[in-house]
Amino acid sequence: MKKKYKILLIILLLVVIVGGGVFVYFTFFKTEPTVETPVNEVVVTNTIEEYGYNLEDRDTLLFEQLFEELKNLLNTEGYDTEEYVKLVSELFIVDFFTIDNKLSRYDVGGTEYVYSGAVDSFKSVAEDSIYRTVENNLDGTRTQSLPEVASVTVSEISEITYTMPDESIVNGYRVALDWTYEEALGYDDSGVLIVIPDGEKMGVVFYKAKS
Repeated sequence: MKKKYKILLIILLLVVIVGGGVFVYFTFFKTEPTVETPVNEVVVTNTIEEYGYNLEDRDTLLFEQLFEELKNLLNTEGYDTEEYVKLVSELFIVDFFTIDNKLSRYDVGGTEYVYSGAVDSFKSVAEDSIYRTVENNLDGTRTQSLPEVASVTVSEISEITYTMPDESIVNGYRVALDWTYEEALGYDDSGVLIVIPDGEKMGVVFYKAKS
């Protein structure tokens, strides 16, 4: 019997020692995991909810001005569709070619203004071309020189018909634009867009730089 009591006493002593060690560790030594907030966290500051358009705190003053024009236009009953197409085209160019505020090569601008059925292919092409060399800036330490659009102008807009991949014909607009940068870095500064109906919206379905 005494041997059994001794074994029980040893087991209890071990439990106390281990329990005490765990208590001391969690009380004095274990630290709570640090949750790091991304330096360049993007915050939406304004929206046009019915159309899925967002203004973010990183957007440039030029983009913000065009966004406000678009919001005011879309809040007007019976608004001018051609003016809508013009603003969508300008916003697309400013957001797509302003790369300095993007977080990585996968943070492609202008997608909100792209025809919904073409967004995936558009992003894929952009990631492997104009955005391919964009360095990661999630920690805010990037020093790479990247473009910021300073001005944009629609030089021509006309109604056209456009043939979709399934051979269907839709009515749309051909929009020619010219733009400048805060610093010239060799990026496109003129091009042509095709903009077509996308449900209740209008979306960019084609882009080509002017040769």
